Amino acid sequence: MDPLDFEALMIQHYNTLLRIAIQHTNNRAEAEDIVQDTFLKLLETGTQFRDDGHAKAFLIRSVINRCKDYCKSARRTRNVALSDTAEHLLPADSGGFADETAQMILDAMQQLRPDFRNVLYLYYYEEYSIREIAAILRKSSNTVSSWLTRAKNQLKGVLQNEQNDLSKSNAADFRVRGGNPHESKADTGAI
Repeated sequence: MDPLDFEALMIQHYNTLLRIAIQHTNNRAEAEDIVQDTFLKLLETGTQFRDDGHAKAFLIRSVINRCKDYCKSARRTRNVALSDTAEHLLPADSGGFADETAQMILDAMQQLRPDFRNVLYLYYYEEYSIREIAAILRKSSNTVSSWLTRAKNQLKGVLQNEQNDLSKSNAADFRVRGGNPHESKADTGAI
């Protein structure tokens, strides 16, 4: 592979691959290692691609496979989180997801199984069609369509539960401070 072509591939696809790896590992450092290892293997093998779409699909599939290997590895099971919540949250710098709403959705996606996360990410963020996702994941279009429907329903449920928990927390906080939901600030003399 021509070094300039390889460099262009890295520049063009690095962030996408990093975001996918972060979704799987919940660890930016491990995700970076996985992406770098993917590019290293590509450089060693010298694989040639028909076009950029073929290259991107190949790289996504490679990163997903490496993430699955990482999740099964003893290295992952020996790592201990610094806090109880650290292993459930994405890093503050989550590979390009800066928007608060996007971060909330990504956090909720972590509660879904990896196949569902992949389908949601590839469909909504990378804008692949169901047929293209099926080719990347080596599954039938019907399977991908089913996973997408189930993933959307599960994600909706997770987000609704989080919203309900937040509403209950706000209501409890309001009661602790002595507020009455039927009383306005003007009625209490507060300004």
